Amino acid sequence: MGSTISDCRGIGNREIENSEYGGNWKTHPRNRRQEVKISPWQLFWMFTTLEISMSIWLTVSPSIEIARQDAWISLLVAGVIGLFVTLICIRVSQRHSSLTLVEFAQKLFGKWVGKLIGMLYIIMWFSVASDILRIFSLFIKQFLFHNTPIWVIASLMVAAMVYINLAGSIEAIARFSEMAGPLLLVGIVITFALNLTNLHPSLIFPIYADTGIQPIIKGSFVNASFLGESMMIMMLTPFIANSQKLVKPTLLAICVPSVVAVLTAIMVIMTFGANIGSTLIFPYFSMVRFINYLDFVQNMDVWIMFIWIFSVFVKLAIYLFINSYGTAQLLGIKNWRRVLFYAAAVIFSISLLPANIIGMLDYANFVWIPYIFPIFIVGLPLLLWLVSLIRGRSLVHEPN
Repeated sequence: MGSTISDCRGIGNREIENSEYGGNWKTHPRNRRQEVKISPWQLFWMFTTLEISMSIWLTVSPSIEIARQDAWISLLVAGVIGLFVTLICIRVSQRHSSLTLVEFAQKLFGKWVGKLIGMLYIIMWFSVASDILRIFSLFIKQFLFHNTPIWVIASLMVAAMVYINLAGSIEAIARFSEMAGPLLLVGIVITFALNLTNLHPSLIFPIYADTGIQPIIKGSFVNASFLGESMMIMMLTPFIANSQKLVKPTLLAICVPSVVAVLTAIMVIMTFGANIGSTLIFPYFSMVRFINYLDFVQNMDVWIMFIWIFSVFVKLAIYLFINSYGTAQLLGIKNWRRVLFYAAAVIFSISLLPANIIGMLDYANFVWIPYIFPIFIVGLPLLLWLVSLIRGRSLVHEPN
């Protein structure tokens, strides 16, 4: 029959060997998935860390450029949009909580259309991960290691990403984020407090009068698209213990970065004004470098950069995991770790293509916001949810 079961009732040890799965039940991806579990609040720290890591670095300046001193209102609107999109992704995932996006898309649309949807998401996630690695490497080179080649910085980050995935996959990433997330929030609160003496409240006025509803809504799309990275919940739900209780921590993981982004925009505008704030590539980091408290507390940017590296590491490690796992499912590879090194090589190679930091930020303006945001973050999750509702049943208990 191809299987041998030995059950020691007194010890509670059970081992199943099956020739189809390489001799051990643990090697089958779906059984392995049942072993690796993270709590909903670990997911909260993962999402909080990855959302903050780029949103306050890259979304504040474009919002100020569009909405001027009302950029903080745009970021509030972005938070509402982010909550709506995240809730849709949660509902889709909960209806198919034992399956990843690659699997339940095939259940809903059939094998070939479902695989096409899964493949498009994987390609998109590869491009996003490469762009994040590129921006990270250029940022570190510009502010820390001027003479270090970009490929050296990128390769060190990729090596760390591969290591944490080999060591403990999503469970290890979740535990690391429990350390990096609180550290990042504490660092941000400290910098806000130390920057209070540099604020000029008059720069935030007038409110709404100079802009109007259209620029405010348009300025919200930048941060809303970044908050939409919560769509990766559709790949992570099978790894979450008690997935029916993930609504509160996941939505809270969108609220916290939204509040931080709003406060950052207010701080940047009150410090530099809308004209200068809209021209800064990394406005929050520029604000931190501006801190000088009694000629004693200075150079806070080194501390913030250090913990920011942790948060970017969490983000990239998650992307490497879902890319490797999703690719393995698409190709029918039982051990997803066999794909890990190839996925890391693809991300690393693509990240080295552009030559300057402005070119890297163009990805958000010309690819992420006009195409990925409406299609992959809003459109397809809504379509998956509607098709699931129309079919009138959940696939949670369907045989795999």
